[in-house]
Amino acid sequence: MNHAELPLAHQAVTPAQRILEERARVLARLPEAARRGQETLELVTFHLGGESIGLPSALVYETQPLRIFQWASVPCAPPFILGILNLRGHLFSIMDLARFWGLPVRPLADQAHILLVRGGQCADGRPMELTLLSDDVPQVGEIPLASLSPPPATLPPQVQDYVKGITPDLLIVLDLERLLSDPHLIVHEDP
Repeated sequence: MNHAELPLAHQAVTPAQRILEERARVLARLPEAARRGQETLELVTFHLGGESIGLPSALVYETQPLRIFQWASVPCAPPFILGILNLRGHLFSIMDLARFWGLPVRPLADQAHILLVRGGQCADGRPMELTLLSDDVPQVGEIPLASLSPPPATLPPQVQDYVKGITPDLLIVLDLERLLSDPHLIVHEDP
């Protein structure tokens, strides 16, 4: 009988396997908020200038450092489109939400990342796909839905239209579906 045929109880467990099993048990536990019966929202969070932004993680498909890409600006594109990049053979525009909202232009951060997002609906019925610019490394976290407050009147109107709510620590949670369905994101070339 070889090692693979031994019942699991009789096989030697390495320290690395014990560590991985413990990590799996920890990750399999329900989040504290879920155990208390609260509905939560998983978010990808990042910064734009001095603002903390949160996006529903279900609509974020990938994050990458911007510095690893060769990207190019696009002549005659709106100012909120920084350029385009090739991600595994597909071209994606790079959108700067701060510029889209008309906020002050800031220099590109050394830690800038892109977030590949998909949602909303294009005129042809397909979901909108693009990359959003982040000034830093995006993080993943959860918030209780009950902690969201309506956007304050101090937010510029062009930002309020896309905000689902604000957390007590001033994280702006975006309605990404609404943003990605905005017809202003589609650039039409006049013949």
